[in-house]
Amino acid sequence: MNNIQRCITGETFGAKFLKGEFQSIYNQTASNFKEMITIEQFMELTSSFNTGVQNYSLESETRLTDHLRHYLWLDNEGIKAISVTFDPEDVIHSLLLAPYETYPETDNQLSKNTYMMPIQDEWFVFWGGANQFINYHYEIEEQRYAYDLVIVKDGHSYRDTPTSNEDFYAFNKEVVAPCDGRVVKVVNSIVDNELGSTNVSNPEGNYIIIQHANNEYSLIAHFKQNSIIVEEGHTIKQNQLIGLCGNSGNSSEPHIHFQVMYSDNHYNGKSIRIRFLGDYEPIQGDFIKPSN
Repeated sequence: MNNIQRCITGETFGAKFLKGEFQSIYNQTASNFKEMITIEQFMELTSSFNTGVQNYSLESETRLTDHLRHYLWLDNEGIKAISVTFDPEDVIHSLLLAPYETYPETDNQLSKNTYMMPIQDEWFVFWGGANQFINYHYEIEEQRYAYDLVIVKDGHSYRDTPTSNEDFYAFNKEVVAPCDGRVVKVVNSIVDNELGSTNVSNPEGNYIIIQHANNEYSLIAHFKQNSIIVEEGHTIKQNQLIGLCGNSGNSSEPHIHFQVMYSDNHYNGKSIRIRFLGDYEPIQGDFIKPSN
């Protein structure tokens, strides 16, 4: 791709889009993007999106991998969103135009308890945050403020060419209690998925639910089979070891799913935006440590 075509960056995208420079934007997209949509289709989809828009502002910039950065642009009324990803050469790999949906009633309510991430090492926030573009859970009320965590080294969550769960950095890593509480539910016998398969019949896989003060509950899911070392009824302390990260349930690779909710039934209990130690709220693309 030559320098003339690479005239748009993640930081200038909003202004270029507002000016209607759709041909230049399309020229800068990756080849697989062009295979999915023609220039004619692209022009038809983009040309009407600016109607009524006075300006776009950059809402967030997050790191997906070492090679991809995600930019979220919002219109002046906060109702239209443009989600776009760039690589270091300013090639556009994805572009999504969509309504920007928010839930202010719950967005503005933090948990009464203060939690830590259930980790002992440095982890990467794969999904997390208060909008659907950086957290795919957000549109589901029961999971709205959930996090998915993996371990990333040198831009990858695995070593070499992965052939088993053991090739992923997160597998077998220690998982700890995010807050003091009492264990109310444990599932520990689900077999870990082989690579390329998922268990949609048992989406949480092996998981634990902990009851905390103020009628709050936490769910931690996708543990390694038979690795949970606490039992229902046990009282546990924040940062206490409870099990090992696995790849059980509806999981494509070893990771931790963590959420806080108002009920011990995660199928109908509303998710709560989590108050973390230090009043720091991780979002997609952040590397986090236990102190976070």
